[in-house]
Amino acid sequence: MKSSILFLGLGLSLATANAQEQNPIEVPAEIEKIFIPQGFDDNDNVEVVLHGKFPNTCYQVGNTEAKVDPQARTVTVSATSYKYPGAFCIQSVTPFLQTVKLGMIPEGNYQVVYSKNQQVRNSLEVSRRKTESPDDYLYATVENASIDVNFESGKQALKIQGHFPYFFLGCMVLKEVRVLKNPTDVLVVQPIAEVVTDEAVCATQPDDRSFEYTSGLAEPFQGEGLLHVRTLHGNSLNRYIEIK
Repeated sequence: MKSSILFLGLGLSLATANAQEQNPIEVPAEIEKIFIPQGFDDNDNVEVVLHGKFPNTCYQVGNTEAKVDPQARTVTVSATSYKYPGAFCIQSVTPFLQTVKLGMIPEGNYQVVYSKNQQVRNSLEVSRRKTESPDDYLYATVENASIDVNFESGKQALKIQGHFPYFFLGCMVLKEVRVLKNPTDVLVVQPIAEVVTDEAVCATQPDDRSFEYTSGLAEPFQGEGLLHVRTLHGNSLNRYIEIK
């Protein structure tokens, strides 16, 4: 009887230890670069995007934090990753992005520095607001974005997809899509929309208000970078791109 109790206790101890080993460990993220989309004003929720690479599939993105010093014109950002010990890991280098919201900060030029590695830094420029509204334009609700490459011709095309919000009167349509390379490693996409009341135009939309837009890029993108798409309500969609 004592032996049975002893083995049962040992089994529970081992099970508890194994369960504890499976708990994820929060570690500082290995950040290689800070992408900074340009075009933010002092009434925007400014954001920067951290880029790194996981060594295997046992990592996931964690939390982010930012400390803004308006007097020194510096922004110190930090980020963590979750490491899952004891799990089966596929050895595959996987790029990842972590978006850091800075909130509304005064206009000026800032140095954005990663706390774990002071060599990882970039410049951020915040302009004076041109309007009291959060955005200069009404943006579409983009849910996915990519750069399609024709490797035979070398031509590249921007593709965005999403669903327009439902309106009781009228509907939303894409008016214009602007693509700016600013800076050189960031493609800023502005899907400018408008609300129309033309029933004939609205009748052409699918019942689920889905939309898709594809357009060739005037200037091909090369290397590693960020595809940054402005969306409705001051939000954005960020995608890592690598074109060799």
